[in-house]
Amino acid sequence: MTDEHDELQRRVEALPWFHEIDFGNGVRSHGGTPEDVLRRQADVYFKDGVAGRTVIDIGCWDGFNSIEAARRGAARVLATDHFVWSDDGWGRREAFELARMHLAPEVEVLDIDVPEIRESTVGRFDLVLFCGVLYHLRDPLGALERMSAICDGVIVVETHLDAADTGRPAMIFYPDGELADDPTNWWGPNRACVTEFLGDVGFGRVEFTQHPVHPTRGIFHGYK
Repeated sequence: MTDEHDELQRRVEALPWFHEIDFGNGVRSHGGTPEDVLRRQADVYFKDGVAGRTVIDIGCWDGFNSIEAARRGAARVLATDHFVWSDDGWGRREAFELARMHLAPEVEVLDIDVPEIRESTVGRFDLVLFCGVLYHLRDPLGALERMSAICDGVIVVETHLDAADTGRPAMIFYPDGELADDPTNWWGPNRACVTEFLGDVGFGRVEFTQHPVHPTRGIFHGYK
């Protein structure tokens, strides 16, 4: 083992991680979401290819999807987060920066909250990743409207789902910690609801994919 390897191992182990990230040479973060799950998700997110396209990853956390987009040949990747890196969240921007430095230094980063995202603050992108964010928002439809305004091609929405027994578009409201004992989980939309949301904000075609691991989650691709 080299001094550099030992130092990287020490720095990785000193940080909290949500994503399990392979730094190479046996160094791996101990994230709550296994790398296998992250890769299977990414295969769905990027099913249309990402090479040569511009990508914004909203709610990037430790940056796995941002790094993966760069690895798959994206022309530009902007990773954004705020809540997770703030005093209200349990993540650390230092974890993202460590992963970015070692695996994809070309990825850009911006600390910005979802309500502040608009063309004037982030620009426009071919692909908008909006994964694991929707159900945490008090105004999910308004947020999707803002995401549509910065999207020139495709949006990918990954979310918790509920109300599957309701044929009409519907959402379940969680006023407290009913979902996973997490007070930041506000909504459980059903598939029809998310599909109609995306259609309402300008995505003419919507494709649904069942999450490859979690049966109560789904992945939506909205196409302009």
